[in-house]
Amino acid sequence: MHKLVALITDFGIKDHYVAVVKARILSEVSKNPSLKVEFIDITHEIPPQDVLKAGVLLSFSYKYFPEGTIFLAVIDPGVGTERKAIILKTNRHFFVGPDNGLFTLVLEKEKEVECYEILREKVMLPPFSPTFHARDLFAPAVARVILEEDLLNFCLPTKKENLVKLKIGFAKLKKGETIELKILCSDRFGNLITNLHEKDVEGRIEVKVNERKIPFVKTYAEAKPGELVCLFGSEGFLEIAINQGSAEKVLKPTDKIVVTCLGEKDES
Repeated sequence: MHKLVALITDFGIKDHYVAVVKARILSEVSKNPSLKVEFIDITHEIPPQDVLKAGVLLSFSYKYFPEGTIFLAVIDPGVGTERKAIILKTNRHFFVGPDNGLFTLVLEKEKEVECYEILREKVMLPPFSPTFHARDLFAPAVARVILEEDLLNFCLPTKKENLVKLKIGFAKLKKGETIELKILCSDRFGNLITNLHEKDVEGRIEVKVNERKIPFVKTYAEAKPGELVCLFGSEGFLEIAINQGSAEKVLKPTDKIVVTCLGEKDES
């Protein structure tokens, strides 16, 4: 039997943390030698404690994974506190991690979600640390999911509306409207991903940064090197970018990004 575990954390790769979490999972499932566990690292380079970016990247990623994938997401500024540890079960995937808003977009996208609170006393075996729940709480919980143990053996059902949710505030833009956008996150190229998705725009748009209109392009290479532009990126969100440069390094947090819907969509 083959099981796939996908991980997203803010642990980085300089330390032992990621390896230890994987090792703990493998140790827990070793009682079943017929099981083969494969790990896929979505990323471990989330900025420390950046729950929003982790949630956005998780939402961009999980839909491409095969049915049965278990997502272990640990960006956990509240580690060791009374914040809940949860498991979400959709019709295709499992999600394991802290209840701190990390799964906001999963909960919004998935119509049918079973929600569970992990009972720590059923999962955490001494000795354990209050500062490393990824190893001592979430990894054993993932192992039990891999082993297909009944979730009610170590969890309590909880309601979706009781879980923590981030106030992300996705933008919607009708013809003739002008709105100010906010940045959800940036990628390693310095492209700034905004809260406006192309499906929520009724027509052609004009984008201004600090009152200066910037060109709209379909691909980065349409722009001149060093030129500030905007485009809808691979996941459909409006991005502010610089060809062969970093918009993140050039723009300041106080810079205003304003978009206006001009009219019908350009089908060319």
